[in-house]
Amino acid sequence: MPWRPRSLTIRLTVAGATSGCAREDGLLLVFGSNAGADRHPGWYHNLLAHPGVEVEIGDGSGGVRTFAARARPLEGAERDEAYARQAARVPAYGDYQRATGRVIPVVALHPLDLATPDAARNRAIVHQLVTVHAALRAQLADLRGGGPAAADLAVHCLAFCDALGSHHATEDAVLPAFDAAFPELAPVLARLRAEDREVARGLAELRPLLTGPDVPGEDVRRRLDALAGEMERHFAYEEAHLLPALTPS
Repeated sequence: MPWRPRSLTIRLTVAGATSGCAREDGLLLVFGSNAGADRHPGWYHNLLAHPGVEVEIGDGSGGVRTFAARARPLEGAERDEAYARQAARVPAYGDYQRATGRVIPVVALHPLDLATPDAARNRAIVHQLVTVHAALRAQLADLRGGGPAAADLAVHCLAFCDALGSHHATEDAVLPAFDAAFPELAPVLARLRAEDREVARGLAELRPLLTGPDVPGEDVRRRLDALAGEMERHFAYEEAHLLPALTPS
């Protein structure tokens, strides 16, 4: 941003958003300034509900680094001191705070570091993975079992496609942490990435059938059956190899 040369720009995927941030001692801080408006930006509310985020930021050599992180809103003096430092670096942030009566949130983004032992964190990752897999399995089973009426099938299929695509986007951001922490899983992670691409290709082929003028028919259900097989193999393989690595007996 040429008018803010000392501000970093990242893409922070919560439900999808763009935000300015600062880097302090390797930690990224994100500011919900919303240009001084009287409402917090939409991404901030999503982040409070879903603190597991994906970060994309320049790597300093012309490329983009993507990683998973956990968001932690700063409070009290810690927030005030961080915001004051940012306003000193980029005076526009001081203008933003003076323009509104709300306290502009500051959020720290802690990269996921699986190489550092943390049993509670690993259990939380396992729980989240198992929960998401169960929800996606149930959603797909309902679609294949004829739950939605034909007229509503496209809407329900698109919702499922969005949910599955979002899960794999999050998974792609988490896998680099597994690369670093579990080098012995390299063949497993390569297979998971290849399968993610295959599922993404299947979703891309399915979408035009759901957004066209015709009511989805047998072709859609056939593709759902094929996707179900791919998804179940992928989930089962992922659970069989990643979960034991996170929670060894």
